[in-house]
Amino acid sequence: IISLGLISCEKFLDTDSPSNFTQETIYANVSDATKGVSGIYALFNQDAFTSRLSNAFIPNTDIEVGGVGAAPENSRRDIWSMEATDGNGDIRTVWNNAYNAINRANLAVEGIEQSPIADHADMKQLLGEAKTLRALWYYWLVNYWGDVPFKLKPTQGGDNLYLSRTGRDTILSTLIQDLISIEPSMRPASQLTYGVETVNREFTQGLIARLALCRGGYWLYPDMTMKRKDDYLTYYQIAKDYSKKVIDESGHTLDPKFADVFDNQSKWIVENKTDILYEVAFAPGFGDVGWNIGVAVDAGDHPYGSGSSYMPYNPAYVYSFDTLDTRLAKTAAFVKYNSKLEQATISATGIGIGKWNRMLMPTPSGSNSAKGTGINWPIMRLSDVILMYAESENELNGPTPEAQEALKKVRQRAFSAATWANKVDQYVAQVSGSKGTFFNAVVDERAWELGGECIRHYDLIRWNLFGKKIAENRKKLMEIGENTFNGAGPYASLPGNLYYRLKADKTIEWYGGLFKQVVVPPKLKDSPSKGDNPDGYTSLTWLKALYNDKEKRAADYILRSWRGYKDDTGMAPAPYILPLHSSTVTSSLGTLKNEGYNF
Repeated sequence: IISLGLISCEKFLDTDSPSNFTQETIYANVSDATKGVSGIYALFNQDAFTSRLSNAFIPNTDIEVGGVGAAPENSRRDIWSMEATDGNGDIRTVWNNAYNAINRANLAVEGIEQSPIADHADMKQLLGEAKTLRALWYYWLVNYWGDVPFKLKPTQGGDNLYLSRTGRDTILSTLIQDLISIEPSMRPASQLTYGVETVNREFTQGLIARLALCRGGYWLYPDMTMKRKDDYLTYYQIAKDYSKKVIDESGHTLDPKFADVFDNQSKWIVENKTDILYEVAFAPGFGDVGWNIGVAVDAGDHPYGSGSSYMPYNPAYVYSFDTLDTRLAKTAAFVKYNSKLEQATISATGIGIGKWNRMLMPTPSGSNSAKGTGINWPIMRLSDVILMYAESENELNGPTPEAQEALKKVRQRAFSAATWANKVDQYVAQVSGSKGTFFNAVVDERAWELGGECIRHYDLIRWNLFGKKIAENRKKLMEIGENTFNGAGPYASLPGNLYYRLKADKTIEWYGGLFKQVVVPPKLKDSPSKGDNPDGYTSLTWLKALYNDKEKRAADYILRSWRGYKDDTGMAPAPYILPLHSSTVTSSLGTLKNEGYNF
């Protein structure tokens, strides 16, 4: 579908004079209208989305943490550490691409609404797709830049091109009502040619819920305070209603195996009735999933090419999992693959996002390949919506049986049926003592279920927990490092070192596992002399690397990763709002400025 979008968009724009055609002419039939809407999808295939906005543009959170250098360097790493300036090129790239997509959506909306066949069912579906994609891009913009220019008409000659900012509340409220009006006319994925690779009714319903929770949540104001509007419960009700619609009407059910959701994507299998509600479609040769996010693979003579992980996991997050949680094995990658396709070790601060793996591609893309894996990127999953329902029901009515059942549904897949009595029923009962304890459980569950999918910071913003979670994790990492180094303290049982050896099948065998400190270390290879114990293990410095013994302090990783956030109490808001690029400010002729937010 992306390939179609690129081709059709190119043909659509390749005219001698656009003024020779009216919107009514261009959108006079379903085929041409489809081409116009495909032009919106095509902008997902730009670098601004594939290796930026989708996953590598996010600030560091309590889950995904990109590596930060010794000093700001005007790159994406400054976005990770919340130190970006108005000279950061990634900011300009994403901003421009977003408004390009929005203008294409505006063109399609106007064209379809003015079409002589506007009431045709296919045209209504296309209108819903265009409006939903427009809302999605605006959702991303307000989460990165706050109040932004807002326009629902395509840019034409004579228009005022110098728009000022519109409040986030107005933008979100308008978009929510816009989607509510079109959603009933849309089709479910099961009735669409491309299924969940196309915007569909259930995704639009889910996006209404996501927008509503954003509108009903907190956000940062220029005076560096976090506030939410007094009418927030109205939007929690919308979120509850529309997440319930997805659950009841979509026909989707959770895939019985958590790992299959992501393995299907790596294998280019599109599953239209399970977890995925909408995923960005990438044809082979396009897309960066499995290149800059996923299990790392070194280049070599093998046919799988190379890929890495721009945003590894925060080790404190990985060690927050229950060891019986079956999601952990797929969520976190404790190894990479070297040039010989042997499993190889990584550092504790480089634990990879294991949900996608380029080695599962049905047709390897060649030894020299890197980008262009053809692996789709998930925008929304059913489990996300189920947890949105649990959250909104709890906010409105407390931890009701309905809210508890939603949480149970997600946890039941995470644990084997033999453990449900303890890990599901008893756990949910324990966290349902109050609205507050249940909310905290939802915060945790969204982390374990959605980690690596790079949506955490949107949640932390609306919950007003971003600063608190940074401070908590910074403190926890310091304690883990010191405890495992010194062998004393609440985290001393975690592995300061790991012990491993490579088996004949090229996989790593861990002595004593990955989650507990070994009491008696095994015999080491080449110890006490080189050649001794050829079948012995090798020692790998692990969590104790979080402590700098030479300077008796936390490791640089901890001090740098959230460097733009200074408050160790977690009370101050995280400075997540990005400045406008200097070129954007200059070209606005004074209507847009970088004001407030400590810029």
